[in-house]
Amino acid sequence: MRRPERLAGAALLALAATAAQALTPCTLVFGQGRNPPAAGTPDWDGLNAQFSAAVASALDEAGRRVVAMTASSAQIDPQATGLALLQRADESGCGTLVETTVFADEQDALVLRLRVYPLLPQLDGGGIVGLHIGAPLFVTQRELALSTLPRLRPGLLAAQMAAEYLQNDRR
Repeated sequence: MRRPERLAGAALLALAATAAQALTPCTLVFGQGRNPPAAGTPDWDGLNAQFSAAVASALDEAGRRVVAMTASSAQIDPQATGLALLQRADESGCGTLVETTVFADEQDALVLRLRVYPLLPQLDGGGIVGLHIGAPLFVTQRELALSTLPRLRPGLLAAQMAAEYLQNDRR
């Protein structure tokens, strides 16, 4: 095979791989903390970023097409965050949202949560105009004593929790 034919063949293979990926629905993994930064408190944004990245990595390794997105707990604006999340999911062709979070609740328990939602088409006048978040399909959560935080391995727990979801979601 001559060089121009090899280049054309390679270009066609790359185009086919890109098209196949674009046709594969993606999963948007979204992480955001609930505890705003404050002096003398843990780095909640860092913990959430680690946990969310590890969930995304576990899903990617399982063959899911993943788009990752995180938001700082310092800028909690649910409406703006929700709109940005839905826009990103729509642009990326995502049909599933995996929400991840690490936070301390009102009882000073350390909570790690993974929730999975369908992203459903929003209709207006017979046409699809965007996405909306459906009811949760899967939830797994760990509640630990806040004193365990120095020993916490968010990547390990994220991998376990992602595996629980994958076991439940047999695609």
